[in-house]
Amino acid sequence: MPSTSLPPVQIPEEVIAQMAKGHGEYFTKFNRMPPDVLARDMLNPDKAIRAHEILVRYVNPGGKKILEIGSGYGITLISWVKQFGLDVTGAEPEGEGFAHTVELSRELCKLNGVPPERVVVGEGEALPFPDESFDIVYSSNTVEHCNDPAKVMAEAIRVLKPGGILLSETPNFLSYFEGHYYVFMPPLFFKWMFPWWVKNVMRRDPSLARQLRTEINPVWAKKTIAAISKKYPARIVTTGEDVFRDRLKQPFEFQHKAVQKLIGPIISTLQRLNIGNLMANIIVMLRGHYPMYLVVEKLGKNPA
Repeated sequence: MPSTSLPPVQIPEEVIAQMAKGHGEYFTKFNRMPPDVLARDMLNPDKAIRAHEILVRYVNPGGKKILEIGSGYGITLISWVKQFGLDVTGAEPEGEGFAHTVELSRELCKLNGVPPERVVVGEGEALPFPDESFDIVYSSNTVEHCNDPAKVMAEAIRVLKPGGILLSETPNFLSYFEGHYYVFMPPLFFKWMFPWWVKNVMRRDPSLARQLRTEINPVWAKKTIAAISKKYPARIVTTGEDVFRDRLKQPFEFQHKAVQKLIGPIISTLQRLNIGNLMANIIVMLRGHYPMYLVVEKLGKNPA
C-alpha cells in the first residue's frame, strides 16, 4: 500500500471534474465506467507510487536522470520529483488530441512545487533530446497509442546512456484481459480480431480498438528489441513475468480500481483454491501475463 508518510500530490477537484468531462466521457463509451471514476483512476497518485516500486526492482533511480515518455497530466512526474526526490523530465506531444495536456500538467506541477519546465513538448517517435541523455527511460500505457511503437522503443534506447534502463508498461495483447475496454478476450493474433470481438461479442464501440496497436506482446518485444539492438545494442531483462508471478502470490490489486472490482474476485478465488501459482505459470508459459513490463538494458557503446 502507498506510504502515508510521503508528501501528498495535490490534485484539485476542478481538475478531476475537467478530466471527467473530457477523457472520462470519451472512454466511458468503451469501458462503461462512470466518467468520474475513470477521472479519479487516471489522476490517482497511488499509481505513481506503485510504478516507483516496480522501477526499483531493476534499478536504483536515486541521482539518475529520468525521462518519462508520454507524461500525460504529469502525475507520475510530480510524484517522483516531489515524493521521491528524483530528477524527471516528461515528454508529451501537443496538437490534436493533446490540446490541454501539456498546459494542465504544467499547472499541476506548479501547484505541487515542481518546476513546470520539466514537461517538454515531444513525441515518442522523435524525442527532442541528444543521444545518451538519460539513465532511465520510463513510459506507461503510451506505446499502444503511438503511430510507430517500434520507433518509440528505438528512440527510448537511443537517448539512454550505456548501462541505462528502459521500463515500459504496456498492455499485452496475448493476454486474457484488455485494459482500455475492461473486457476479457482471447489472445489477439490479427489486428481485425480486437474490433470484431468488442463489437460482436462485447457489444461495444470498436473505434478505439481499431486505433490501438495490438501487435504489442512479449513476442513483438523480443523481435523489436533484437532489431533495434543492431544499431543500439540492448538486451531484454524481462517482459514482466516476475512481477506477474509475485502479484499472484499476495493479495492481488490492479492499479485501476475499476479493473480491481472486475477481476480482483476471480484472482482471490484462485488464491483461496491454492492454484494461483499454477495459473500464473500457465499464463506466463502462454505469454499471456498482464500487463507487460518491458525492461531493457542498453549495452556498451553505439557502433561506429
